[in-house]
Amino acid sequence: MPAHRVHPQHQVKEVSSLSSAKEMPSGLKHKKDLSYQQCKTASQQRGFLCEDLTTCLPPSLLCNGKLDCSHGEDESATYCGQMPSSLPQNLIFQCPNQKTWTYQDKLCDSRNDCGDCSDESVLQCPKCSGWKCDTVFFADCDCIPRTRCKDGIQDCADWSDENLCE
Repeated sequence: MPAHRVHPQHQVKEVSSLSSAKEMPSGLKHKKDLSYQQCKTASQQRGFLCEDLTTCLPPSLLCNGKLDCSHGEDESATYCGQMPSSLPQNLIFQCPNQKTWTYQDKLCDSRNDCGDCSDESVLQCPKCSGWKCDTVFFADCDCIPRTRCKDGIQDCADWSDENLCE
């Protein structure tokens, strides 16, 4: 069973409806009356609840070209038609440049999705889960994955990834 499947006996009780649709999931609403069910994913992040009311998808599985919900609503034109404006706004992070965006579950993943490190900043990611340093490659911002410690490749300006990182 996929990791994003919520077992009914363990289903998160914090599932709530946004906007005004009370009868959802019996078909998707028109864009002007768009609502979706939110849920908590296995990693306790906000997610998208499929119409079956048991599958909670991480935001990045929306509009990825693969049907993850049994009724296909995660790939519907309702959500994927005018990205990112057609996506539920609390599932995306709008970068400060207002041209770039990323999914909420892609924040703090050690990848510079915004191009200015705002999705990896201290404001978004209070704790570095890898090794914190001034990096050589801008794509890494200031936190590299620990898998790149002592790999023979300089990632930190001070070489701490090769000399100190464990």
